[in-house]
Amino acid sequence: MGQYRDLSLETRERIEDPGWWPTKGDAAESEYADPGACAECHRDLAAAQHETPMYKAGRRPDDAEVLERHPNLTFDEGGFTYLLKSGSNGTTLTVGRGSNVESEKVTWAFGEGEVGQTYLFKKDQTYLESRVSYYTTLNALSITAGQRVDVPSTMEQAFGKPLQWQETQSCFACHTTMSTTSNTFHADSAVPGVTCQACHGPGANHIKAMTGGSGEKANIFNPGVLPPATSVDFCGACHRTWADITLDMVDTGIIDVRFQPYRLENSRCWRAGADARITCVACHDPHRPLVRDLSTYDKNCLSCHTRGVHAGGLKAPVAICKVSTAHCVSCHMPKYVVPQARASFTDHDIRIVHPGDRFPE
Repeated sequence: MGQYRDLSLETRERIEDPGWWPTKGDAAESEYADPGACAECHRDLAAAQHETPMYKAGRRPDDAEVLERHPNLTFDEGGFTYLLKSGSNGTTLTVGRGSNVESEKVTWAFGEGEVGQTYLFKKDQTYLESRVSYYTTLNALSITAGQRVDVPSTMEQAFGKPLQWQETQSCFACHTTMSTTSNTFHADSAVPGVTCQACHGPGANHIKAMTGGSGEKANIFNPGVLPPATSVDFCGACHRTWADITLDMVDTGIIDVRFQPYRLENSRCWRAGADARITCVACHDPHRPLVRDLSTYDKNCLSCHTRGVHAGGLKAPVAICKVSTAHCVSCHMPKYVVPQARASFTDHDIRIVHPGDRFPE
């Protein structure tokens, strides 16, 4: 383990520390402001953030763009038929096998649809993850990643996988805001999507200070001031820290590429010295949609890889690319297909990639 990767902590350790941390859930509901209050002062920033995948990460079915575009989705599997139907009365998942037909009302849609969307419904007091999900590359339903691959033997199994209590809370904590307050889980009143207060913490005191004429800017958390390792762990609260993967997960294989903080801290750039120029937010503004123009990221790479520049306090200059100084990420951050997700993901393990190299786990 490199010394800088050792600075990474498991998310559960971060949550045990005092102060704000994403997914923590100990703040009282009264500490939060109305979800739309932030936009009164930060109008442009809020408008841009509303277009991000994070903001759309959790939706009620009647506000899910995927379901609006595809009101009738079907799938067949081993004698089971599936119909995901959306309309004025909501969204229902109907499963049939022969003359046996059952329906459940969908309560949440997780994932904004760039890769796909998975559906949750509630039976008694247990949330179930639907066995079928929508995949953008297929433009259709298929088996949800992580669910059993063999054909179900019962209708109950055909509907989906019951989620354990802690798993349910974790899913909602990363796809919604305020699903847990005062350490009490209440998904019914959760705010859909990752909104301002999911990252900046409860805002009621901040708004009170700013509107009270004192001009005091305290009482709100600013992730932008965190040191590099802590900053990457902050994003890793949902995207998985290096420690989360290393200590809690075994033999994940190609699916590792989805865990960007983990991959980033495996890269040579990070091992050279934790540096603010290589954190998640150095390249990605969480308030704005993902920038897809690869040339946009060149300036980030060249902030270190420029002749005569010493990166991260190192005694020697970092290497200069001998091939090009444009579209750096196209070579040094290749994409890999994750079969379970039916999509490709950019590998944030920044490195020199040779033809024929296998995916480095």
